[in-house]
Amino acid sequence: MLIATGLMIAGLNSCHKDYCDYVEEAPILFQYEYVNYAWGYRHRGFLIDTDGKVLGFDRPKDWKFADSTGYLSKADLEFNLEYCDTICGQIDTDDARHYYMKLHSFDGSDIRDLGIYMADAGTGVLSGWVWNDKHKAYENILLRSNGDLNKVNNHKDTDAIVEWLKGIGEKSNRFWWFESN
Repeated sequence: MLIATGLMIAGLNSCHKDYCDYVEEAPILFQYEYVNYAWGYRHRGFLIDTDGKVLGFDRPKDWKFADSTGYLSKADLEFNLEYCDTICGQIDTDDARHYYMKLHSFDGSDIRDLGIYMADAGTGVLSGWVWNDKHKAYENILLRSNGDLNKVNNHKDTDAIVEWLKGIGEKSNRFWWFESN
């Protein structure tokens, strides 16, 4: 009976889609990253962790970027957390969880390329990190990029999450965003 109960609980907690609800285990829920290679290298931004801390970084050495398919290991995300040099703020964990859980329905959402809007301005990217059980890694979910490269996720919840993240970013000293379109 104990084994059957254990299997039933495991079945209820398993993933039925590629994305899983590992909020407590996710090192990073959301990320804003600005990169510019024109006139010198700039790389700065902030990460939001599961405790609601908004952690800033500025030109971190040995930063771990997602691979070409958008995946990064938990160890690499934790490595990036170590390069945060500033606490830029604290947000309500219920708000963070609310918006983070919306990301789990982004599986298969389309990204619309809005084209090149600026030149040599760099690109700011708002995104989230969701565990993908199939790949056994965290997947970077692009919400919106702005600057030299402009892209937007066509999912119905993108605008709400982006506005929430922009509000957080505007209170930090690690945010650059130029409104286009």
